[in-house]
Amino acid sequence: MAEKEAEKDGVEPLIRVEDLRKSFGRLRVLKGINFDVKPGEAVTIIGASGSGKSTLLRCINLLETPDAGEILYHGRDILTDTGVSMAKYHAKVGMVFQQFNLFGNMNALENCVCPQLTVLHRKREEAEKIARDYLERVGMSAYCNARP
Repeated sequence: MAEKEAEKDGVEPLIRVEDLRKSFGRLRVLKGINFDVKPGEAVTIIGASGSGKSTLLRCINLLETPDAGEILYHGRDILTDTGVSMAKYHAKVGMVFQQFNLFGNMNALENCVCPQLTVLHRKREEAEKIARDYLERVGMSAYCNARP
């Protein structure tokens, strides 16, 4: 069904999830999840506590292995296509954990710069400019030198 929607509007999704399933023992958490994320879209996943939101995101980020289904990134199945670069995938697809931890030995700016240097291999000057922009956007620029 998701494929027909993409064909209908002519925009290929960045991520397509098809019939994703995940169980923990006898507990079925994901029961055939389907959706697309197209360029420029903001997608929100809402639901009751324990409904599978985090499990879905953990599967998409490969922190959990789904039992069945497909996760397509630019049309390629990240679960089975050995030609997909996991480093490139993880540089573009990520999540913020509910119980996230910042590095206590770094200030807010450094906590925002470090992943860009490590994962995206940006130059420090570019990473700092981007970090300052995002801290400004979320009203945190006054705290860029504060520790968590």
